[in-house]
Amino acid sequence: MATRARTLAIATLLSGALSLSLISPAVADDDRNKSKPTAKMVFKNSKEKLKYELDAYKAAMQARQEAREEINEAFKATIKKVTSDARIALMVATTAEQKLTIMNSLKNARTEAVAARDAALAALGAMPTPPAESKKDDKRRTLAP
Repeated sequence: MATRARTLAIATLLSGALSLSLISPAVADDDRNKSKPTAKMVFKNSKEKLKYELDAYKAAMQARQEAREEINEAFKATIKKVTSDARIALMVATTAEQKLTIMNSLKNARTEAVAARDAALAALGAMPTPPAESKKDDKRRTLAP
């Protein structure tokens, strides 16, 4: 009787193990049905992010360019006015000392205009950095030495 009970127990264990082994692949199929971000989706999302960052970069560059143009226009206007004033003053000047003083003041005014322009350009800050384009990961097999 003990051998028969032992045989029955072994048969039950084997049938239970077989039934569990058949259920296990069914559980694995359920995991596959869950949506996982695929490499293609991740790459697509990174492309969309890159497009957004490129648009922001272009807008920042455009704003910087407009600011530089305004600074340069103000610089040109200042130089033009100072030069014009100096020419008028030179026409009125009669002595060499007056002419030398006018030319020195013109030189100083130009130096100040250049310094003001350089300070305004420095106040703009560093150039915007362009976004780095993400690349697909290359899955390459390497041979171990």
